[in-house]
Amino acid sequence: MHTFDRDRRQSVLLTVSQMAEADRLSVVAGVSSFALMSNAGEAVAREIQRRWTPRPLVVLCGPGNNGGDGFVTAHRLAEAGWPVTLAMWGDPSALKGEAKQHAQRWQGAVHTLSPAVLEGAELIVDAVFGAGLARALQGPVLETLTAAGRGNAPIIAIDIPSGVMGDTGESLGAVAAVLTVPFFRKKPGHLLQPGRALCGDVVVADIGTPETVLDTLVPQTYENHPRLWLSDLPPIATQDRAPRCAGVLPLDEDEFRQKFAFSGDSLTRTRAAAQSCSRVVVLEGGDTVIAAPDGQAIINSNTPSNRAGASVVSRSIIHGLQAQGMPALSAAAAGMWLHGAAIAEFGPGFSAQDWPAVLPVLLRGLVN
Repeated sequence: MHTFDRDRRQSVLLTVSQMAEADRLSVVAGVSSFALMSNAGEAVAREIQRRWTPRPLVVLCGPGNNGGDGFVTAHRLAEAGWPVTLAMWGDPSALKGEAKQHAQRWQGAVHTLSPAVLEGAELIVDAVFGAGLARALQGPVLETLTAAGRGNAPIIAIDIPSGVMGDTGESLGAVAAVLTVPFFRKKPGHLLQPGRALCGDVVVADIGTPETVLDTLVPQTYENHPRLWLSDLPPIATQDRAPRCAGVLPLDEDEFRQKFAFSGDSLTRTRAAAQSCSRVVVLEGGDTVIAAPDGQAIINSNTPSNRAGASVVSRSIIHGLQAQGMPALSAAAAGMWLHGAAIAEFGPGFSAQDWPAVLPVLLRGLVN
């Protein structure tokens, strides 16, 4: 799992700073910031039109690029005949760069952000802050988004729900969206709890960012997927061997806290633990994280919500795979993903004894 190939590219997760650098590198490569924002807003409008017919919609914009994306979204939907209301936190004249340019193309009124603008809305677009926020929501933004969350209108978040930290998934006042549209690649906050639960469906949009920017960014975090480890899977993985797993340390949250004193989000803590004990560490939970001593980390996004007895089964799978010669990081990632897939396919009653019969079924689905 050390070759940065096309399969790994598809599973990359970018930090907030890496995504900002990706935007900068895109401009260097000849894609204008104006075009990136235009493509972003158009992508959000397109996803909305795929799911809903025209109806009263409110776009809540912030003072930065996320708000600029919102202006484009509003403009595109209004052009398509949707009844759109746009409200902004801050002064539109204070917008800068491409956000200001796109705001100037908006022909409708710009209302002051407040709960009152939500009256009659049947859809709400959250384009207030995105992943760039570094403090808790407060004032009119908190009041308006809280009111939106209490209502019945579905919320669509641009990039990530405002108040969810893009790197950690931490929530600082965010409300749940039914759909979140990030650009180019997901961020860890889309997969780490509680961000994962607050994002709803996540659809990554292509906005013209060149794939080659990843060569400069050199990401180290990935969303778990068979393309990361399928080539390492041993062909005799259904055979029973001694369940030894010296290279992998799977722990649930309670075990982790007893063994390590690291603080922070689950991704940060698991990375620190792996480095400190020079082993692949698996922190099992609602946002299971797998980390290697060299800093590589994989977030498992198909972890079952009902984890009763899950640790015993997943560890048995990981142990068996590594005992058959699978590299530690690949074995841990494969074990966690395959366990989640088995439960999704066969139900929560799946046990370690079922594994020899279940694995061929899962593998056929992967290769077909």
